[in-house]
Amino acid sequence: MKFIGPFLRINSLKEQDISNQLFHLSKESLRHIVLESRCGIPVSPHALSKHISKIDINQIKSFSPLLCIYKKGSAKLTLENNTLTWNTNKFKKEICISANALMTLSLLELSNYYKDFKDIDKKKFNLSDIYLALSKCQLEFYASYLRNLEGVFINKIHSSDLLSDELKFEEKNCKFKFSDQALLMCAYYQYSTFFMEENDDIKDNYAKEYKKFALDILNMFLNFRENIYEVSFTEKLKICAALNLFYFYSKNEDSKFLLLDTYDLILDEYNQNIVDLKKNKVLCDSLLLINSQFIYKNLNFLKAKEISDTLYTKLISMYDENLGLYQKDLDSKSVEYDCSELVCYLYSLLMYSSLFDNNEDIDILENLFKNSIINSGLVLSWPEVPPLNDAERYKNFSKKSDDLLDDQNFRMPTIPTPESNELASIFVKKISYNRKKSEFKQSKSSFDSTKNMLIFFMCIFYNNNLLKM
Repeated sequence: MKFIGPFLRINSLKEQDISNQLFHLSKESLRHIVLESRCGIPVSPHALSKHISKIDINQIKSFSPLLCIYKKGSAKLTLENNTLTWNTNKFKKEICISANALMTLSLLELSNYYKDFKDIDKKKFNLSDIYLALSKCQLEFYASYLRNLEGVFINKIHSSDLLSDELKFEEKNCKFKFSDQALLMCAYYQYSTFFMEENDDIKDNYAKEYKKFALDILNMFLNFRENIYEVSFTEKLKICAALNLFYFYSKNEDSKFLLLDTYDLILDEYNQNIVDLKKNKVLCDSLLLINSQFIYKNLNFLKAKEISDTLYTKLISMYDENLGLYQKDLDSKSVEYDCSELVCYLYSLLMYSSLFDNNEDIDILENLFKNSIINSGLVLSWPEVPPLNDAERYKNFSKKSDDLLDDQNFRMPTIPTPESNELASIFVKKISYNRKKSEFKQSKSSFDSTKNMLIFFMCIFYNNNLLKM
C-alpha cells in the first residue's frame, strides 16, 4: 500500500527536508548506476562475493558491479525484463580519476550508512558489506590500471576490443591533477578506517596496504608542496577540499599543516582577485565558503569563521527573489547555470545555516532548491518514495507508525520517477534561463560522471557527517 498523504500539500520545506531529498536521490541513483547501469568496467558478482565473508549470492547475482565508471553515457533508459537498462553503445569510455575517486568515497560513506540496518533489514545491512567489498576492488583496480609510469593517477581511455577479456588502456594526456591524487588519498585512507581497532592497529592486509599507500600520497604533497603554488585557483580550492576531507577522516597532523598552508595561499590569491575568480565567481566563492566552514569545524580556526560570515553575506546577496536563483551575467538574454556550480552554491548556504544555526534565510534556501533543482529540469527524474514496509520510511528506521516520514522527506511530487519517464535520476550538465520568456531550458539528456559523482558525494557526505558535526 502506498501512503498518499494529506489532501493539500502546502507545507513549506525545512532545511532537513532539502538535504534528505538530495540524499535519497544520490543514494538511490548511485546504487542504480554502480550496480545496474554497466556504464564502466564490471566485476562479476562471483568475483565480488569472494571479498564478502557472509553474503547470499542471490542478492548480487543479477548485478553488474562497476570497477570503474566511464565519463559519459545517455540518460535515456530502456525497460528490459522489468529492469531499466542503459544504452551501452552510447558510453564514452574515458575513465576520469575525479569521478572514480568520488564514486568510491560515496560507496564508503554509504557502507557506513547501511551498517545501521543491522538486525533491522538484512538486505540493506548486506549493502554495507557489498559496497565495502566493491570499494576494495575498485581501489585495487585504480592502483593497477590508472597510473602512469611515474606512479601518479591519470585519466585513461578504455580501448579493449568488445569481445576481448584483456584490459587495454590509452593515456588521455600526460598531465595529472593534484586534486585527483588528493581525492584518492582520501579514498584509500577511508577504506582502512573500516578495519582500524582502538589502538589504530589494522589486521586486514588490504586495509594496511591502503593506509600506507594513502600516507605515501600525503608525503608526495609534503615533498612537492611548492608545486601547489603553480596550479590554478580553482584547482587549489579542490585540493583544499580534499585535504579538509583527509584530515576529517585521519586527524593526521602533517595533513593539518598542509591544509592550513593551502588555505592561507588561497586567501592571499582571493584578495588579489585573480583571473580564475573573475571567470568562475559563484563556484569559487561557494567552494571557498564550503572549505572555510569545514576548516572551522575541523580545527576551530576562528579566522575561517570570519571568512565564512563574509562569504555567506556575499553569496546570499546575489540571490534574486523574482528569479528564485542567484544573479549572473546580467547583460545576457540567456544565462547558463552549471549543475555543479548550482549545487555547490546551494550546499554552501545549507552548510552555513546548519553549522551556525542560522534560520533567517530558510525561505531563500527553499525557493532556491525548488527553482534550481526541481522546477528547472536540472534533474531528469527522482527515485520513488520508499514503501511503508521499508525501514528507511521511518525516523531512526523504527517502523513505528508515529515515526512515519512524510513524502517530502524523500522527493517532491512534481518530478517524475525513472520508471514513469524512462530517464535516469541524474543531473544534466547545465540549464539555461531565458530572461525574455522567463523559462528554463535543459541541456541534452546525457550523463556526465565527473559532474554527478561530485554532486552525489557532496549530498551523501553532508547528510552522513556535516549535519552531525
